[in-house]
Parts: sequence; structure tokens; C-alpha cells
Amino acid sequence: MKPVPLRRRLASAVFLLLLAAVLATAARGYFLLRRFESERVFAGAALLDIDGNVFATAGKGAGLYVPLDGVPPHVVDAVVAIEDARFWQHPGLDPIGIARALLVNLRRGRPAQGASTITQQLARNLFLTPEKTILRKVQEAVYALVLEARYSKQEILELYLNEAYFGEGAYGIAAASQVYFGKPAESLTLAEGALLAGLLQAPSRYTPYRNPEGARDRRDVVLARMEELGMIGPRERAAAQQEPVALAPRRAGRAPYFADYVAAWLRERFDAATLSRAGLRVRTTLDPRVQEAAEKALGDHQGAIVVLDVATGAIRAMVGGRDYRESQFNRAVDAVRQPGSAFKPFVFAAALERGWQMNHLVEDVPRSYGGYAPRNFRDEYWGPVTMKQALSRSLNNGAVWLLREIGVTAGVEMAERLGISTLTPDDRHLGLALGGLKYGTTPLEMAAAYLPFASGGIRREPFAVLEVTDASGKVYYRHRPASRRVLSEEVAYFITDMLREAVERGTGTAAAIGRPQAGKTGTADHQVSAWFVGYTPELVASVYVGNDDGSPLSGGGGTLAAPIWGRLMAEALRGRPVQDFPVPDYVVTSVPVDFRTGLLAGEGCPHREMDAFVVGRAPTEYSPCAWTRVNPPPDAGPLPGPAADPGAGAEREAGEPLPPGQSRPGDRWEDYPEIPLPQGGSVSRMSNSI
Repeated sequence: MKPVPLRRRLASAVFLLLLAAVLATAARGYFLLRRFESERVFAGAALLDIDGNVFATAGKGAGLYVPLDGVPPHVVDAVVAIEDARFWQHPGLDPIGIARALLVNLRRGRPAQGASTITQQLARNLFLTPEKTILRKVQEAVYALVLEARYSKQEILELYLNEAYFGEGAYGIAAASQVYFGKPAESLTLAEGALLAGLLQAPSRYTPYRNPEGARDRRDVVLARMEELGMIGPRERAAAQQEPVALAPRRAGRAPYFADYVAAWLRERFDAATLSRAGLRVRTTLDPRVQEAAEKALGDHQGAIVVLDVATGAIRAMVGGRDYRESQFNRAVDAVRQPGSAFKPFVFAAALERGWQMNHLVEDVPRSYGGYAPRNFRDEYWGPVTMKQALSRSLNNGAVWLLREIGVTAGVEMAERLGISTLTPDDRHLGLALGGLKYGTTPLEMAAAYLPFASGGIRREPFAVLEVTDASGKVYYRHRPASRRVLSEEVAYFITDMLREAVERGTGTAAAIGRPQAGKTGTADHQVSAWFVGYTPELVASVYVGNDDGSPLSGGGGTLAAPIWGRLMAEALRGRPVQDFPVPDYVVTSVPVDFRTGLLAGEGCPHREMDAFVVGRAPTEYSPCAWTRVNPPPDAGPLPGPAADPGAGAEREAGEPLPPGQSRPGDRWEDYPEIPLPQGGSVSRMSNSI
């Protein structure tokens, strides 16, 4: 007898392995189904705040299951028409639908059309997580065949209608009918049923609360499909299309945006059956006192607030808009907006990391960089000034000049290291220093990116859930802290020292609450968004204000966002003992510096700031502080300072700090007289940059 060829033996082995895998999957599906049948108690997930009080639920609660004969036939037809037109004929998988989807996807060169049947979707909802992998699709298909072998078509459809997610936290047709229309499912009209059926494909995209036109268009697609299949006639379709969408008032509840954020997190990690029946208890990070303070502080402004715990990264409060009933859009996590000057600390941190010190001079003078000519607020410029003043006064030209010196790559790398994930290759330009990004960033990301400044250089990933258990105490999830060092202690402290100055005497004075704090304002071009991102030793908070239509605001970061931040934090920290930022052991503080020269400042110096330095790196020479730009000495030459070396004043390589007391060619007193400049501004000791 001839030996079997190796290729045939390998093919047989592969076939047997695949068959074994399919049989094992089928066996697992059978046992999952038996467990489902024995545990058909509907109890949604309860969301608890840090005090252990329930503030919201996710999933389906008891009493919301409705039998198939309690759903109007036209609603059942609408779901079948748009989700699985051959539902009553196929065995759980639809070969025709699969073939059509393959052809469409091959023609378009990308996944553009799916072929999941209602039975497959039910299998996914009952037993699988939402991840999209080949293995999951195989499991879904096998489980669908198990369901078809176990249940009748009517039973499958009944289960599907009670398990499907319709958006707005509504699992099942009964919950969806109450949420969207305030009525029981048995009272749904043809138009209302078609609208709900249309939501199944993408609930967040078609929600009528946020996208009424999209919801109506999708409803009409469902009605057209029903007519095409002979389920309704032309007159019924026309009448339903003319019916207005009369929605029930949206129920906000407590911390609704945070509840949505947690519910989405749960849906990513647990199947719908677990959420609906396991009676989960979800311990969240929400602090009700901080949440209430955030909601009151934002008031009638459209925008968002995120508050994080510095020690852990826990989300203590999240406000995604002024009114959840008005808009479900969560601006705290989904609004990608230009951060303006709130981005500057990332650039200054990158410079500090490369050896710059807060007393090193930057050049805040009007310049053009290959056609890009940044301007300060009110066209007021300070000339050479310390890094600390440039950041605390939010001097645009000084920040752009600094980024040019250290290199754009350094700024990009620092922002990404601190957690800004939205940067693109198109953001590699000098406008990065002013937050001029292609897309922008979110309030949650900005709060998380500032946290390392408050924590001594440690980045802690924001999180909302501490633990998930069921009624018996079984642990489904427990948070494991994720942290890593992203800055040295001294760089984090130096940024904090400079941002304290911004609150005490710079652009963020409206945020002052009478305790140690640091922060930065930000205003996008044309005042379309206003920011204040700041922190105390305990909490870091990001405040964003902006109109959804991009229309200009009546103020900027210093006049709109900063006062909101101040109100929020004053209330959130009420009754807590005052803490100060810890000083690293090898750092000296309160060194008096002349911010015009970067040298030591005597008692009578009018340009005095208090700086911090690594031990041994503080300046040792005093500045002749009587000399000012308005009153220069008669023989004024380069800015006063130590004797220059032979190469002083020559162009330095990118990244090399400009030492205190030195200037570049052209930076002489007489080069910047108190007269209008071509841009229409003047060099002044005062600035109102934001």
C-alpha cells in the first residue's frame, strides 16, 4: 500500500484540528446557553460613588423583559427588515448575505459591509465581548448554530429584542421605548418602531437627541426597506415618514456624562448578558462633592470639566456639558479642541529637560519665521525676559522662539510622553508652541498631561472604575494602578514654580483660591475656546469652555475658564487642610532674580521674581537693576551681564540656552525703543497675553 503523501496528511491534520476547535466551541456554547437559561434574572449593573451610594445603573433592570407577542408586529417587521431580511429562512448563518458582503468588501478594498444575522448578533450579545477578531467571528457563528438548534425563530427574536442595545443606556425594546418615547413597547407606532430599529446599527451615531436629521433619515431607510419587502404599502410608508419625531424628555440623573463614560467602559469589557443579568456592583472613582462643585462651577457655560486625583489618577468628577438633556455629547472625552497657550508648559518642560533654567533669557520680540509671524496679545512685547516670566505672562513670541531653539521634535516628544495622543505629522511646526494643532486635544487628556507636574514627574493613567463584583462578592475586575516616571522631580517642580507665578501674578490670577496652586490659561485663535488647566497638591482639573458651533466666546482663558476653575477648586477643597508642593531635596527655592537679565536681584530691583534652582546652579552675580528699558544708562550697550566670551552673541546651536545677561545680535536697548512697531504694537514692560 502506497504511503499517504505528506501534503495530504498535513491537510487532514489541519482539518481535524479545525473540526476539534469547532466542536469545542460548540460544546462551550452549549454550556454557556445552559447557564444563561438557569440565571435568567435581569439585574443591571449598579454604579457606586466613593461613598458607596448608587448614582446610576447600566444594563437592563428587573421588569423590563417583554414577550414577543407584547411587541407590535410592525416593530418586529422593522427590525427584521433592516437587520436580517432572510431571518425566517436561514439556519442562523446567511450564505447569501455572506457572499454579498464579501463581494462588496473586495470591490471597495476594505471592510464596508457586514453579514451578521440576528442570531449571530444575539450570540455576540449573550456570550461575547465587542472586540472584532477572526476568532470572535468564528465563535459567533458556531454559537449562532447552537442557538438555532436550541430555540425556535420566535424565541430567538424575542431574546434579541430584549438583549439588543438601542443607545442612551437602553438595553432591550422595552427600555428603548420608555427612554425615547416614554411609553410601553406595545404602544409603539410604525414610525417609532422604524426609528428604534434604525438605531441598532450605530446607536450613538443615530441618536435622535443629538442627531435628529440622521435619525429621521435612518428611519426612512427602514421604512423603504419594509415597503421593498412587502411588509407595508406605499401609503403606510408615506404616512409614517410624515409623522414627527416626538421624543420624551431626556432623563439626566446624577453625573450623567460620567455614568455614560463608565457604561461605555463596561460595554467594552463585558458582554451584554453579564451587564443585564449578573447584578454587577461597579465601584467608581466619582467623588459626589467634587462632582457637584464642578457642575455648579460650569453653570450655563458650554464646555467641560475633568478633575483627577493627583495621587492615583482617579477621575473624581466629569462634566461633559452644561445640560445633559440638551446634548449627550461628552465634551470632556470626545471634544477635540485647540488648547491654545495651555499647551506651552510642554514646550517649557522640554527646554528645562535640556538644561535650560527658569532664569535663562528668551526673546519675546516680534519676528517672522519663514512667513509665520506670531503676535502677542495686544501686540505688546517684553524683549529678552526670563523663561519664568515668558510662561507665567504667556508671551507668544517668547514661546515660539524657545521652541525654535530646542527644536520642534523636542516639543512633540514631550507632549506625547505626557499623554497627548492627537498629534500628527502636520503638527511639527513652530505654531505647536501656542497650541496650534491640526486637531487639538481633549479636556481629559489635558488634565492627565498636567498631572505629572503635580506629582513630581509621575504619570498616572486616568481611570474611573475601582472594582466590579456581583451580588455574591465574586470579583470580575479590580483596578491595578498604572504609573511611570515621565519627568525628573526637578523639572516637574520647576514647571510648578513657574505656573504658580502664572496664578499669583500672571494670566491666571482669576483662578486664585488662596492656597498653593499652579495653572495655565489657554485661548484658541478667534476666541473659539478658552481653557484653564491647573492643580493643587491634591487635585488636577481641566476646564474647557467653547460653543459647539465654533462661534467666538465673550472672553478667553483668563476671563472665562480661570474663574470657573477657581470656583470649582475652592468648593472641592473646602474643609481640607492646606498642603504645599513638596520641594525636591536637591532644589533651592526663593532665589531673587532680575527677570530682565536673569541675574541676582537686589532689594530695590523693580523686575524681581523668586526662582528655584538645582543646588549649585543659581546665579551668583547681581544685576544692576536700576537700569531699565524705559531708562537705560547713557552708554547702554548689550543687556548688562557678565563679560562675554569671544563667541558671545554669535548664533548658538539649537537647544543651547541663552545665558543670563547675554543677548543675540540686534538685541540692544536701542533696537526696541518705546515706539510703535511695524505690527502695530510696542515693546513694553506690561503684557496682557493670554
